[in-house]
Amino acid sequence: MAAWFLFALASLFFFTAITLIQKHLLNLGITPMTFGLYLMGFSFLAFIIAAFIFKQSLTIPQSWIFWLIILGVLSLGGTLTAAYSFQQAPNPSYTQAIIAADAVTVLIGSILIFNSEFTWLKVLGIALTIIGVIIIGLK
Repeated sequence: MAAWFLFALASLFFFTAITLIQKHLLNLGITPMTFGLYLMGFSFLAFIIAAFIFKQSLTIPQSWIFWLIILGVLSLGGTLTAAYSFQQAPNPSYTQAIIAADAVTVLIGSILIFNSEFTWLKVLGIALTIIGVIIIGLK
């Protein structure tokens, strides 16, 4: 089995735990803004500790700063909007399914930006994903 697949599988379980704990905290009354602040703050500390343990260099080229700032803003937007959705959704899996549909936009972006492979089977997958998201959104 390819290493990327094992990492993706582990990520699945980490993000599942994050989603369920997030919904629990939101049900207890934490605000999405407070949740995001503490999530990112504790994540920052954990990354600093991990970088120290694994002896990682934290220097980056100057040309990356702009993109990292953009990523920070996008992370803020994604984390907050997801938290508000998790807070209001009757079941966090509804929100998570819609967020997971980002595979569609990532696939399209990868085709346009990185010239990734495009097949009709992928088009079918995109169509099924869009149909699934629409069904989840129906009452």
